[in-house]
Amino acid sequence: MSSHAVTSAPQQPASKQMLPQGDPRQHVMQIATGYVLSACLGAVVKLRVAEQLKDGPRPVADLAAATKTNEDALYRVLRALASVGIFRETAPRTFALTPPASELVRTGDGSFCDLMEWATDAFHFKVHGEILHSLRTGQPAVEKATGMGAFDYLKSDPAEGEVFNRAMTAMSAMAIPPVLEAYDFSGIGTLVDVAGGHGYVLAAILKKYPKLQGVLFEMAHVVEGGVARMELEGLKDRCRFASGDFFQSVPEGGDAYLMKHIIHDWPDADAITILKNCRAAAKPPSKCLLLEFVLSEDNEPGFGKFLDIEMLLLPGGRERTEREFAELFRQSGWKLNRVVTTKSPICVIEALAV
Repeated sequence: MSSHAVTSAPQQPASKQMLPQGDPRQHVMQIATGYVLSACLGAVVKLRVAEQLKDGPRPVADLAAATKTNEDALYRVLRALASVGIFRETAPRTFALTPPASELVRTGDGSFCDLMEWATDAFHFKVHGEILHSLRTGQPAVEKATGMGAFDYLKSDPAEGEVFNRAMTAMSAMAIPPVLEAYDFSGIGTLVDVAGGHGYVLAAILKKYPKLQGVLFEMAHVVEGGVARMELEGLKDRCRFASGDFFQSVPEGGDAYLMKHIIHDWPDADAITILKNCRAAAKPPSKCLLLEFVLSEDNEPGFGKFLDIEMLLLPGGRERTEREFAELFRQSGWKLNRVVTTKSPICVIEALAV
């Protein structure tokens, strides 16, 4: 597809037919076709192409044979990704890793690739295609696309749910080392991880702070995975397990209540209910610790602003500014104390009981 400005220009080499760098139409075209790169990226992650290149450059013919794909089609996909710095064509039809492509080599549990599989999954194409539903109604587009809420859908489709769960573990694996470096958990007797999944974050904290006791709180069908992880990590004797619904109550007696990327899943009224339940269960003096993105109040780029659209379309939640977090805390019996930045985009948002 070409613009009027291109079709009216004299014929010239293909590389010269693109609109000039900085041209506003080129800017918009790059954004409009972002789904192309997303689809290409998702395909090479699923095919594990990067792992075929970890020992050095290889011809695309070899890569196609190893991944059981069509050579010409694979070449065209890799050429597109190389044009944006993912892979590098070192010789005609021969590709190598670049630093971004190296991140696509799987490294086991919590691999960045698991997050990329979720981010580029066809499920997102289906849901984001219904964005007008959210714009017109304010309701999640996932309900229009699938007929049910996001979490109900993930429960109904075990394969999709597994992709999502692996992605959340990968996000925790990226987030927790910077959090442990930036925030001091010493002095907390019992830390309650609310909706803590399979306990990746809680296990990491318990390992660094041997005097700390943990409580992993999750839905009944999820908490079993947490029991298995704590056994594997040798931490079961320092962790209690509880299941339930955080809209009803959470385990009592915690010195601090931790939630990673939980509050952003919910609109304000629901988020306040969860925070109030934590406050009611807390043992004074106590803390509430949220691991979340904190949006800037300007128009500077930030991944959190894209994640905010994901929250709008899927669970119906939102990313928030520091001022918005302070208001949630004010309405739920807590007071924002400080926001601790880390080397990752995730912050530790600390509130104290009032």
